[in-house]
Amino acid sequence: MWRDELNALAIAWASPTISSLFWHIHREGHPWLWYMILWIPSRFTQSVLVLKVVQGIVSTAIILFVALRSPFRAWEKALVLASYFFVFEYTILARMYGVMLLIFVVYLWWRTTRPESPIVSAVLLGLMASVDTIGIILSFALLLEYAYAAFAQRSSAPFFPRKVAIYALAVYAAITLFAVWSAKPAADVSWRTTGRPFKDAKSWSHLYKALQNYTILPFFSVQSPHSHFFWNPDLHLSRLAYTAPMLLILGMIYFSFRGRTNLLLMIGFMILAGTAFGHLIYAGYERHFGAVFLTFLAAAWIVRAAAPAALLPAPVYILLVVSALSGVWATIGSWMHPFSYDKTAAQWIVANHMDNMPLVGEEDTSVVGVAEYLHRPIYQIECQCVDTYMLFSARRDDFTKADAPRRILRAAHFYHDQPLLFVRVYPMKPEEEQGLRSEGFQIEPLATFKEAEEVAENFYLYRLTLTNAAAGQPAPIR
Repeated sequence: MWRDELNALAIAWASPTISSLFWHIHREGHPWLWYMILWIPSRFTQSVLVLKVVQGIVSTAIILFVALRSPFRAWEKALVLASYFFVFEYTILARMYGVMLLIFVVYLWWRTTRPESPIVSAVLLGLMASVDTIGIILSFALLLEYAYAAFAQRSSAPFFPRKVAIYALAVYAAITLFAVWSAKPAADVSWRTTGRPFKDAKSWSHLYKALQNYTILPFFSVQSPHSHFFWNPDLHLSRLAYTAPMLLILGMIYFSFRGRTNLLLMIGFMILAGTAFGHLIYAGYERHFGAVFLTFLAAAWIVRAAAPAALLPAPVYILLVVSALSGVWATIGSWMHPFSYDKTAAQWIVANHMDNMPLVGEEDTSVVGVAEYLHRPIYQIECQCVDTYMLFSARRDDFTKADAPRRILRAAHFYHDQPLLFVRVYPMKPEEEQGLRSEGFQIEPLATFKEAEEVAENFYLYRLTLTNAAAGQPAPIR
């Protein structure tokens, strides 16, 4: 498991009360539901295996629900379950997106079998919004489809009375507003990793890149098989080169669902709102772009439920096959490399009897995973603080690479000049080694763990020992 998986559990461990849990959530950028799910078992166990157990239950429920309750034919179900987001991103990685997908498939089943019961649908959509920020957008896209379909049939065969619709909207609004409140960033939140919102708002190239991300990558979801890795592809050719496939995908979606305004409205809103989110708020990764794939799947689900005997439009099958091929490559790739080496690094530390050495790390967002596996605090030089988890606080925002040697010296003094076990995500460059030597450190490389699927989950371990001349000398704060 990697840092984004472990940190949610570590936050649950560090939150003795629900109020302290929400204090942490306001510094995470996600709504409340996933953290609450983890907080409950965290009261009873300190094992990281609880993440795998929870994710295993969620993923099994997703597979069973699609297999037993979806309206697709058997071979169509096989394509869906082989698609990238079902076979890897939302089911293997133990994050909140699996819960979002589970609520999504339950909602679609309820929407297509009981359209006359909007209050349950509203609850499900509200819970979907409570999982992740992209889930808020996804839930509203699904709500638009449902509302348009109900409005279009208000005269001939109304789904439900207007009064019931108002109650349902009130329920959805209440749950979603609470989700938005829980995801509201605290005043002292850190922007160092994500960058501040609207920083690229005036960049047309950034806007175009966001549009490509939310149209191409929901279907072509992996790096090229010629690459050594598969995860989080990037459109690194010239952006204009991707205009043709982008237009092709948009055309395939249009011809698949033309004449069904409710479905085109849902997918179109998700693409445009996702693009706006990616351009203005957070560029995002494959896990965010997958919401467009889910609206595409929702449209296919609704069409199949309405016409069980007919084939789906040909472009639907083409895009499902493309996503399934992405899923196959992700499955193969996941066996070629460990996704992260944080557990391996932690095991090496224990096996070499270094688990009681003072632990210091750089690139706090990654090295904290090693500490979480060890159940040990780690001195994070970015914030000059000691924590058992990653807290996205503004205290880490003033760090620059030039500050590293002095901050590591300060860490050594904090631990009374004991030798440090220093964990990094990247190997030291000669100039970085020289900077540490100038502060009086002797550097001993200990172990290297590289070739992880996630590049920021490689680890390099060093023993840093202060010379007698440097020991006890104060280190200026920067």
